[in-house]
Amino acid sequence: MMEIIVSILVGLMMLIGLLGSIIPFLPDVVLIWVGALIYGLAVGWGQSGGWLFGVISVLGLIGLLSDAWVSGAGARQGGATVLTTLGGLVIGLVALFMTGPLGFLVGILLGTFVLEYARHQDPELALRATFGMGIGYGASFIAKFLLGLGMIAAWVAWLFLH
Repeated sequence: MMEIIVSILVGLMMLIGLLGSIIPFLPDVVLIWVGALIYGLAVGWGQSGGWLFGVISVLGLIGLLSDAWVSGAGARQGGATVLTTLGGLVIGLVALFMTGPLGFLVGILLGTFVLEYARHQDPELALRATFGMGIGYGASFIAKFLLGLGMIAAWVAWLFLH
C-alpha cells in the first residue's frame, strides 16, 4: 500500500515538474529528478532502478544546461551580446518578483530590446535581438518539456520493471 501512495505522490510531483517546464520559475526538471530520487529511496531501486535513475539524471542535467544555452544561443543568433542577454535576464528577474511569471517573459524581452537599442541606437537591430531571445527562450521551453517527458517515461518504465 505504501508503494502505491509513494508512486501516486511522486507521479503528481513529476507532473508539476513538467508543468514547470512551461511556466517560468516553477521547478521543472529538478522537481522531476527529486521525485525519482524520492521514489528510489522510499520504494527501492530494484534491478533496473539504478540505471533508469541514471538516465533520468542525465536527461535532467541536459534540461538544466539547455535552458541557459538555448535561450542565449537564440539571442546571440539575433545579434545580442552575452552582456545584453544577461542584462535582459536580470530585468526579467526583477519583473518576475514585481508581477509574476508573465512579467519575467515580458521583462526579459523588453530588457533585451532596451539594452540592444542603447547599444546600437537602431530599433531594427534591437528588435532582431529581441526576436532571437524570444525564439531561443521558446525553444528552451520545448527542449525542457521534451526532456521532462523523457524523464517521466524512464520513471514509468522503472515502475513497471520494479
